[in-house]
Amino acid sequence: MLLNRSLLAVLCAVSLFFVATSAQTFPIKKRKTTIVGVRAVVYDERLSALRIKPDIKSPIIQRLHRDREVGIIGKPVKVKGGPIFQPVMVSRNTRGWVIADALSLPQRGRDAARMMNLIDETKDDFNRARLARLCADQYRGNVVAAKALLKLGEATEHAAIRLSRDAKKRIGELDEELDKNLSQRDYMLNYVGLDRYNKIGATFDYDEASGNLIYDGGAYQEISKKYPRSPEAVTAHERLEKIRSVRTPVVQK
Repeated sequence: MLLNRSLLAVLCAVSLFFVATSAQTFPIKKRKTTIVGVRAVVYDERLSALRIKPDIKSPIIQRLHRDREVGIIGKPVKVKGGPIFQPVMVSRNTRGWVIADALSLPQRGRDAARMMNLIDETKDDFNRARLARLCADQYRGNVVAAKALLKLGEATEHAAIRLSRDAKKRIGELDEELDKNLSQRDYMLNYVGLDRYNKIGATFDYDEASGNLIYDGGAYQEISKKYPRSPEAVTAHERLEKIRSVRTPVVQK
């Protein structure tokens, strides 16, 4: 029995050694972006069939929904007697051809208006913010970019209302498990619902007085910095002032 216990102790020690060594030798790699190429967005779902070949009669791989992001991975092909097809990647393992007019492309100036229409017609706050961020990036330096950033700020401000409610509900459900050394602010700003906003650069702050999440105004600051002479800069400044008036300074422990 003593021998078995000694052997077990040795095996545990060896296992812990290899685990520690592996953690030091093989750091966790960040997941690579699955979509490559020039970003574009599906605008016209009537034409958005992803096909195996640039041919209107080619087998369909899948139908791309409106507002779907894709990556343009090559030059367009004009089919004789047919439309122009664009080669795109929609995931790491899925690529094909779609009619170019189904897409909103950054290199086509006329598509800026299509993007803005798509943003206006999108009801979900996150998707509105995501499309606005994409539009601002695609048309950087264009007057449309400031308009898109303003819509990004509006969508994220509106989202903060629902996110605050959901975060409070979730924290309340876990009330008995909360670490008493952490504050309500710590838990609110770590709410899982904020993760996807964080990935598009839309971040939040916490208002101690109301106990709610508030948008930190990043898009408005970007307008003021990059497009100070745009009509949107005036609105952006006003909204930044409003945000600053309700933001409570954090007391350092």
